[in-house]
Parts: sequence; structure tokens; C-alpha cells
Amino acid sequence: MVEGDYELIAKPIFEGIRAQRLLLEYDDERSGSFEPLRFIPDDKIAVLGLVTTKTGRRETPEELAMRIKEANQFMPLERLALSPQCGFATSVLGNHITEEDQRHKLSVVVETARKMWN
Repeated sequence: MVEGDYELIAKPIFEGIRAQRLLLEYDDERSGSFEPLRFIPDDKIAVLGLVTTKTGRRETPEELAMRIKEANQFMPLERLALSPQCGFATSVLGNHITEEDQRHKLSVVVETARKMWN
């Protein structure tokens, strides 16, 4: 529904928001680079929504690990987390994604998290 990266809003939003975790969509090019993570205060965690829930595209743990390492250039790994970019039915119409694809995506999130944070 919205396009553009986080750069223009990052500093005022990230520094002013009263939340412990910031859930950020990074599942496609429209989200831009991870550079805006540099504005997240030290007391907050960035949850990277790297797994798309819009399509059945199957991300791999290797692909996700590479993206997390890119984000790690701007924020410490211990303050990063991984998740799907949003729910599997983000609008009234829902998304065209099978239950099998949903299960696969969640298992890839778990597998990647174990590799990155164990």
C-alpha cells in the first residue's frame, strides 16, 4: 500500500517511538537498504520482516542469513530479529499463498534464526 524506503522517516520515527521492537518490512526492493537501521536507539530491537507473505516465493535460510548479515553492518546482531514481513492475510481479500507455502516460510524463519542466533 505504501512505497519507498525508510530513510526519510527513520530518524524521527525510530528515535521518538516508545516501543521496544520495531517490526520493519524488508521483503522486497521497495523497502530500500538497511542503512536507516543506524537511527534505531540502542535500547530497541529491529525485527526484520524478510520473508514475504504476499506470494509463495520460497526464501532460503542462506538468502535470509545473507540479508541479516547486511543489516548487521548497521546494527548489532543481538539487536536484530527475523520474522515474516506481515501476516499471511494482510487485507480483506487475503494473499494468494497456500497453507503449504505458509508452513515452509515459517520453518525457514525458525531454521535461519537457529543458525544466526545460536
